[in-house]
Amino acid sequence: MWKSRLCYLLVLLCTSVFFICYNGYISLYVFVLSLLFPVFAFLLSLPGILGLRVELLAGREGPGASLTGTSCARKGEAIPLQLAVWNATPFSSGRVQARLTVVNTFTGQREEERFSFTAGPRRQVFQHQLSSRTCGRVVCQVDRLWACDYLGLFALPVRRPRGLSATFWPTVYPLELEVRESSIPDSEGERYSQKKPGDDPTELFALRDYREGDRLSRIHWKLSQKMGRTLVKELGLPLSDHLLFLLDLNGGGLEADLLLDALASLSSALTEGEHAHRVAFWDGAAQKLQCREVTQPEDLLPLWQEVLAAGSGSPLPLGQEGALPAGLSHVLYVCCQPQGPVLLALGDKYPSAQLTVLQGGSASKEAPLPAGARRILLTPGQVAQNLNGLTL
Repeated sequence: MWKSRLCYLLVLLCTSVFFICYNGYISLYVFVLSLLFPVFAFLLSLPGILGLRVELLAGREGPGASLTGTSCARKGEAIPLQLAVWNATPFSSGRVQARLTVVNTFTGQREEERFSFTAGPRRQVFQHQLSSRTCGRVVCQVDRLWACDYLGLFALPVRRPRGLSATFWPTVYPLELEVRESSIPDSEGERYSQKKPGDDPTELFALRDYREGDRLSRIHWKLSQKMGRTLVKELGLPLSDHLLFLLDLNGGGLEADLLLDALASLSSALTEGEHAHRVAFWDGAAQKLQCREVTQPEDLLPLWQEVLAAGSGSPLPLGQEGALPAGLSHVLYVCCQPQGPVLLALGDKYPSAQLTVLQGGSASKEAPLPAGARRILLTPGQVAQNLNGLTL
């Protein structure tokens, strides 16, 4: 636009010199025409500017598409992003300058892309691959949109499209874990497995045909007589959430991303084995410690949405141990740098529980741990090797 303005000023200077040096009607007409021509060009291009339409879409569903069905992906994967432009009038607009901003609200990473185009009655679609090398909630918006007149001398702001957001999940690595049975009863009532039988006589898991070696006390005599075959009762398997993951994202974005990979892998492996557990994290927006119970795979995605929306970089405030649940046998403190007061508070609240510190970052950040606690250092790209064989 500045190039066009300099060219116009040069033309205006020439017509001014012509008007001054040559006194007459022709020089006057040329000078007046040079003054009025930009106004005429602006008025002529105004319908095209006012009719400009811009829409930010995701996927390849066409007009009206949104991020509803394609708003989630693993980090490193790409989500197709489209910028659709057209003109609601038969005219074409002048050159349009746009700036697309992509911000990862979890890690704070920010990227910008500038481009220009002209919009006619025919719909145009500009493709962009939205991806993130770290997990987090990514917000995409066009934060600058200006349309120039046909001469490129004036620019007017255009109504910006609504921004979109996408969530990139942590990487889940397959793990082999050993989970010990808890000797602490569930303080909020027992739940029972829907996949495995147990030995709790107060809960019926399923009925099956009699097999050699089954106890006579487990035969359902009434129903066996009614069905004409011997049926045996399989008893329920109680589940208890004696595991707690305390998430303390008190480091940089890359370290927090590494911790979430480890937490996602452990939580996914536990839910596959029907081992209930809890995850506690600090919610900076609500200014409170959130504690979520995970009992089935369907609980994982809502949990990650909350954790990623909470962001990283804020250390866990002190004095929050009162919000933690009771009746735990194993606490896993997931942090970038262990805080001494938090370790002391965990030791006071759970004196008989096992404490494991999952620490991301270099070994130079090691801090002394309480007696009996163990530390596992997480290495980028080696999360599965660091956690395989872990006993919980």
